[in-house]
Amino acid sequence: MRFMRLIIQEGGSAPFNMALDEAISEAVRKGLSPPTLRLYQWESPSITIGYFQRASDIDMHYCSERGYAIVRRLTGGRAILHDDEITYSISSRFDGNIFTGRLHSDYSVIGNAILCALSLCGIDAILNHSKRQRGQRSTACFKSVSYGEITVDGRKITGNAQKRFTDGLLQQGSIPLSIDRLELKRIFNEGFDDVAGLRDIKPGITVREIRDALRRGFEEVLGVRMISDRPTDLEMRRARELESERYSTRGWNMRR
Repeated sequence: MRFMRLIIQEGGSAPFNMALDEAISEAVRKGLSPPTLRLYQWESPSITIGYFQRASDIDMHYCSERGYAIVRRLTGGRAILHDDEITYSISSRFDGNIFTGRLHSDYSVIGNAILCALSLCGIDAILNHSKRQRGQRSTACFKSVSYGEITVDGRKITGNAQKRFTDGLLQQGSIPLSIDRLELKRIFNEGFDDVAGLRDIKPGITVREIRDALRRGFEEVLGVRMISDRPTDLEMRRARELESERYSTRGWNMRR
């Protein structure tokens, strides 16, 4: 039986959340920590933008007025407003068993685990197996459906992006519980009628219910046993360094 570490955390700041994901990824790829699924939330509504994305793709003036933190992710993809959601990250080496280093295969493994979790919650969803279907020119992640992402009745309910290294991967993803469509329109200057939060589909679903289902879904699909744990001291020290030197700086966040 293979093991995977499960880290569950409450709200953190946007710079720290991104820094800890990178610190864990580093430790995992160096063999200092086991493969890790991290489930976390945000201390306040925040925006992450993709590694290659222009910061000007979002309404910077409006975001400043609202006090939204804006942080550039290490992973690609497009901008996301993180608010009422569960965010996940997966860090793993390419071990030839779970994650092989083949892009579509690795996306499918994670997507199927989330699909299984949603099924356990009573949500009938579909995993996309084709390239981007819509929203080609949109600046917002949830306006397009890409490979490995999930829809219900044609509405996108998850978003994800991946950073691939020579020896492993970091995937970050967003699973909204609710969607504030008016706020998204103000940030991204476009409508969001074709997206949904889990509570649009199953009112009353709880964070604990989703977390438990994600744990079971990953165990079943990946064939692993999840072991609850916390970040190591080494990971926390590295995260604080990255938070200060990268994710809290204008040079990183506004570099494009």
